[in-house]
Amino acid sequence: MPQPLPDLRGKSLVDIVAADIPHLNKTYRSIAEYLVGAPEDFMQKPVQEIAVATGVSEPSIVRFCRRYGLKGIPDFRIQLAMSLARGNAASRFVEPELGDKAMTNLPQKRAIATAAREMAVNFRSIIIDSGSTAQLFAELLRDADPMVILTTGLNIVDALRGAKQHTIILPGGELRHESRSLSGRMVENTIANMRFDAVFLGADSIDPQFGLSTFNLDEAQQNASMIDIVQHVFVLADSSKFGAPSLHRVCDLGRIETIITDAGLSEELATAITTLGVDLRRVAASKEQN
Repeated sequence: MPQPLPDLRGKSLVDIVAADIPHLNKTYRSIAEYLVGAPEDFMQKPVQEIAVATGVSEPSIVRFCRRYGLKGIPDFRIQLAMSLARGNAASRFVEPELGDKAMTNLPQKRAIATAAREMAVNFRSIIIDSGSTAQLFAELLRDADPMVILTTGLNIVDALRGAKQHTIILPGGELRHESRSLSGRMVENTIANMRFDAVFLGADSIDPQFGLSTFNLDEAQQNASMIDIVQHVFVLADSSKFGAPSLHRVCDLGRIETIITDAGLSEELATAITTLGVDLRRVAASKEQN
């Protein structure tokens, strides 16, 4: 059974695991030592490679992650990224893989995507971010009336494959393998003179004081550029993104028209956000989505 998640304030998950090493059996100790020695590899390498490198089975790695209160490897990796970001003085953040993000809080993300679709069908032209919730949202637009859709996400293009009624625009840029998206100054230059009705963004962190932020600096800059060319800004983010460490800032919350999240968001945070004039919508995952 998973243990309660340790209090990570003031220390990273790496520190928690390192302190736990003397208390671990041989199998878990091998995994822990690998993680402490190479946290980036633990986050980004396939589980099969980690199993070979540590000499343990893949199920053992899953059980190791559950020891620290997480549901499995994807949740552990994302928590690892967030905890590293809390103590990162060099402004360099290790970004979780898109596959790991896609497997966490799936029922909540589906509910958020469904609510976002209801708003998107009112527009003729939209921009869609490249995240995992955005991908679910894009899939729901496959049968929507024709619109112009700009995206930097290859996963979004895949989600809309075959929806020929839409005009899909993919700007040039440098490929970011972790997020399967394009980024860089070329993206910003491409969209600078364009205009769209709305942008639907994901987020890695939302804080009432710091605003909207993300792991990657280039992504933060291009998301800010997208906000500059639209009339309406929507943010799709499950409640785990609130209270996360501040990363590379995109904008303050006052620039956001609507945030769609799940019912797990605390009343305290909800009040702080709505006080800023943001339309906050909390949606519940249905039993079918679970």
